[in-house]
Amino acid sequence: MANSDIINDVDRALASDTRIDRTMVRVSSEQPGVITLDGQVDTYNEKILAEDIVGRVRGVIDVINNLSVVPPLARSDEEITESVIANLKRDSWVEWANISVETIDGVVFLRGTVKSRVEKQEAENDARWLAGVVDVVNHIVVKPEMKIADAEIARDVRAALIKNTRLDLTEMNLDVSDGVVTLTGEVPNFTQKRIAEFVAFSVPGVVDVLNELHVHGLRRPAA
Repeated sequence: MANSDIINDVDRALASDTRIDRTMVRVSSEQPGVITLDGQVDTYNEKILAEDIVGRVRGVIDVINNLSVVPPLARSDEEITESVIANLKRDSWVEWANISVETIDGVVFLRGTVKSRVEKQEAENDARWLAGVVDVVNHIVVKPEMKIADAEIARDVRAALIKNTRLDLTEMNLDVSDGVVTLTGEVPNFTQKRIAEFVAFSVPGVVDVLNELHVHGLRRPAA
């Protein structure tokens, strides 16, 4: 598939999604299949959505998300914190009393403990779409009610990955330590990298996933 065709498909995907203001996003590619997003969006949620939309386009093997979040209306850190807490209190999936919220220059920091990875993600979702939020740093710790042995978690994660017919596990490895799954090795494309992480998160007992998978032939320099 020609890189120009991939870029055109990315443009169409972004333009067709009403949640994104396509006119504010610049798409470029210096390496076949590697898409760079520049420009600005109104909310942190838009930044994450743009990356998800592009990552699903056939032929895309990696996404470099350089989008800046520039809220159209200024909100104080105190106002943002109050809005996040209000969202957490309304969310029946989250035990809000176990979570603390702090906002610094529009960046929301979430801390505390929850019982599942799903609850941790839902807490982040409650913060990321709010006006004024430019980033979300999720330091919430997952502490399952029942601890599952690492060997059992590794077995179940491996079985779940094998069952997913969209994944090529030839060069993928995993390790589990204290419930934290680390994925290493290489996958054919960006989509498989995301799918592998999602599958691992869905396994009972997993408290976090470190996705260190690389797309074939692509290894970003260390920060």
